[in-house]
Amino acid sequence: MISGHAGAVERAIKLAHARGAKKAVHLPVSAPFHCSLMQPAQDRLARDLAALRFQNPSCAVVSNVDAAVVTSAQAAREALIRQVTGTVRWAPSLRLLIDKGVSLFIEVGPGKVLWGLMRQIDRSKTCVTVGDEASLQKTLAQVAAMAA
Repeated sequence: MISGHAGAVERAIKLAHARGAKKAVHLPVSAPFHCSLMQPAQDRLARDLAALRFQNPSCAVVSNVDAAVVTSAQAAREALIRQVTGTVRWAPSLRLLIDKGVSLFIEVGPGKVLWGLMRQIDRSKTCVTVGDEASLQKTLAQVAAMAA
């Protein structure tokens, strides 16, 4: 995936198609996330997070900017800051979770972009999406059934 000025992204899509890419599409996002154009937002987030007290995570947290488990408060803060402009390491992050035994993945928010990417990585895992109250209730019932 690429991120940047809208015109440059559109040009990259055209070039990808011209060179035989199987798929190159524009994702409908509200900002050029995960690139240097977001540096002002990253700087603001860094200031805001510096004012907050963080605790060490009480459960495993995977930073997808590093594809690594975050174990300390400071590492969590730093990962959140770097995430704004950093490249998302989605596939390595999911592989790390799979290697650690995760078998259920829940995407929260509109759409199924991340769910689709997961299907490219490992179709044997259960993937569900939660985008509204109905899908939340369905997911909660599915999780309860899996735990029983």
